[in-house]
Amino acid sequence: MSKWSYACLAVLLLGVLVCVGPGCRSLNFFPNRPEKSDTPPAKEVDTTSAGGVSKPCKYSVRVAPYVFLSDFELKRDLPLFTELAGLRDQVYKELQLPSAETPVYVYLFEDREQYEAFMRSRYPDLPKRRAFFIAQPRVGGEDLLVFTSWGDRVRQDLRHELTHALLHSVLKDVPIWLDEGLAEYFELPPDRAGINEAHLTEMRRPTGEGFRPDLARLERLGQVQQMTPGEYREAWAWAYLMLRGRPETKPVLLAYLQQLRTNPTPGPMRPRLARLLSTPEEILAAQVSRLEAPPRIVPTVQR
Repeated sequence: MSKWSYACLAVLLLGVLVCVGPGCRSLNFFPNRPEKSDTPPAKEVDTTSAGGVSKPCKYSVRVAPYVFLSDFELKRDLPLFTELAGLRDQVYKELQLPSAETPVYVYLFEDREQYEAFMRSRYPDLPKRRAFFIAQPRVGGEDLLVFTSWGDRVRQDLRHELTHALLHSVLKDVPIWLDEGLAEYFELPPDRAGINEAHLTEMRRPTGEGFRPDLARLERLGQVQQMTPGEYREAWAWAYLMLRGRPETKPVLLAYLQQLRTNPTPGPMRPRLARLLSTPEEILAAQVSRLEAPPRIVPTVQR
């Protein structure tokens, strides 16, 4: 048996069903993850006998709770892996959620072309994205899978998708707007203090009607395909407001997340915020207009 075959066999022993699993459940793709309750599962097409692109599995690096799988060699001491290990602690600590050890399998394709070819052949119903989180059912539970390619934005994409996976491992479900808002918040490294400068730039453009948030409308969205870039920006802004913008709103978010641990449908968020903020949308718009980002530090992502 070749060196490549032994490596793949080792990966299969980590979770045979992950490498050859048949079907896909409600996703949260990325940019995101869909809903458990009423989003139909994405159809996975078995292409192993039709010349389809396979999942990468030649090399593996385990950084609890993640297992990174690739067909190119990765250095085990990459700063990126250290940072992603810290992401779990950051998410659970800031959201006051219990830590989980559920493994998350991260499939890293060497380039964008291989990744897109795989997604087209295996999950033809999904929209085109740089990365995806998929919760895939198996006997006795689910496998948490992330698919993406190595590139300049791999750090941001992995932080976003892994946030979905971390939330999914401890909560019954997350409304799509909140799921994406929190992923947009945590996709930024800790030194950014949750501030997404790209979103701020778009929201402050002088052209058009300007930023007009509407949380009630946002909460009516049920599938990730319904979310435009504008909805992602607004979802991030609400997440930032509740976590850092107004101290009185953070307990509301934390209590809501605790409910989601046992109840997948705890009701809308806006009435809860309205009890504290008479005009939530006006307060959010005012915050966006005056928010300033901290100085930027651009790290080098090596492989």
